[in-house]
Amino acid sequence: MKGKILFVTGAAVGYVLGARAGRGAYVKIKSQAESLWENPNVQKTVQQAEGFVKENAPVVGKKIQEVAGEAASKAKSVASKSGDGDVEEKVGELADTAKAKASDVADAAKDAGRGATSKGEPGSGPLPGVNAGE
Repeated sequence: MKGKILFVTGAAVGYVLGARAGRGAYVKIKSQAESLWENPNVQKTVQQAEGFVKENAPVVGKKIQEVAGEAASKAKSVASKSGDGDVEEKVGELADTAKAKASDVADAAKDAGRGATSKGEPGSGPLPGVNAGE
């Protein structure tokens, strides 16, 4: 409840301050954010981050699959020692589901590595929906 009250209070304060600042302040902040985004040093860092993601996403994906496979094997092993067939079966199903989900996550990580391209081009905007010329 305390969190909700703080959220509503913060939203109200933000609304009041935003309304007082008006459109001019928004435009000023937006132009400053765009100039920062278009700064060559910022773009250099963005390109380095993209390169890092491209290089490491497949490795991370593979590691996720390996760890999930090991965890699934251990869970099945422990369940088989319980002597309860129902538990063993359910743990086996859950382990297989976890491995499948880990495979999906690994594929997504690989795709993200391949897809980390020109999102950091100057003029693409510092935030979604905040592009040059808006």
